[in-house]
Amino acid sequence: MIKKTLKINGVERILILDKDETLAQVLRDHLLLTGCKIGCGEGHCGACNVIMNGKVTRSCIYKMSRVPDHAEITTIEGVGTLSDMHPIQVAWMAYGCAQCGFCSPGFIISAKVLLDNNPSPTREEVRDWFNKQRNLCRCTGYKPLIDATMAAAAVMRGEMTKEDLVFKQTGDSIVGTNYIRPSAAQKVTGTWDFGADDALKMPSGTLRLALTQAKVSHANILNIDTAEAESMPGVVRVITAKDIKAAGGTNKINGLVMLPKHNKTDGFERPVLCDEKIFQFGDAIAIVAADTEEHARAAAEAVKVEIEELPAYMNAMDAIAPDAAEIHPGIPNAFFETGTAFRIHSRLRSNLTVHVSLIFILSRTAVMVTLTKTV
Repeated sequence: MIKKTLKINGVERILILDKDETLAQVLRDHLLLTGCKIGCGEGHCGACNVIMNGKVTRSCIYKMSRVPDHAEITTIEGVGTLSDMHPIQVAWMAYGCAQCGFCSPGFIISAKVLLDNNPSPTREEVRDWFNKQRNLCRCTGYKPLIDATMAAAAVMRGEMTKEDLVFKQTGDSIVGTNYIRPSAAQKVTGTWDFGADDALKMPSGTLRLALTQAKVSHANILNIDTAEAESMPGVVRVITAKDIKAAGGTNKINGLVMLPKHNKTDGFERPVLCDEKIFQFGDAIAIVAADTEEHARAAAEAVKVEIEELPAYMNAMDAIAPDAAEIHPGIPNAFFETGTAFRIHSRLRSNLTVHVSLIFILSRTAVMVTLTKTV
């Protein structure tokens, strides 16, 4: 054990902790500063970013033994609050950057360090900075994040106010407007809890869960052996599809059901836990319940799954090829199909009819577009 004296969000903290713990673990587990997220756990996604002594630090891989005594650390909770937001947080809301919100704290931390050191960055500099800090987002497409950073910079330079960024409703409808997502304020201040955050606040003795997941994209399951996993330390139960059915469950989850007249399935073709087939990489096969997350994860890895690997289709067009193997037994690979047509006017003043066909295959979508010139 080691002793550290740190200034966290302006408050001096004296901590006794394991030297091998990461900074993220200390912030989250000991101090409940859950605005610091752990995504990949390997320093590749930026969700865990905090500021340490003025620099962006990937806290999920930063061991406490490396943290200098009296270091000044700022998490998203120290950037701004619900009642007093930083311009970057306001801009994040105004530009729709906080969608699922998991990556928002890490991005805002990175943006703050950038703007503290470069108050007038170019869009290229913002983009390069986020790349350097390894910030990843799977919701926004990145453009809104750059837009928000540029707008926040203008506020910080005194060229506009935070109020100028915020959408002001003038009519009865918000459809088609820049109305701010109701959950955005919590997401940009780090106060919106995700599953791992809720887990830290559960009563003592709450069991932890881990999944045994498919490591291939398509296969028949020949056998699932849970014996070794069930005998491992701390394990209370290993649950498979067989257990769900024994308890009276269907083991089915509602999948993609769009418009009934276009569906070729009832939408319940996907199992909760795979028992006969694997349909995509990462599919859940078993759930382990144990006394700690570490024990649960170790046991999940010990579940033995015997498979017969099948052809894997890495794009939608391969999946709907005439000779493609049927993925969901008894259901066509293109299980939802619709076509629509609309007319556009090109720069060359020729009328084009655009036929768009949406075809859903597994969890992927193919968009087929044909252009037909009309007189």
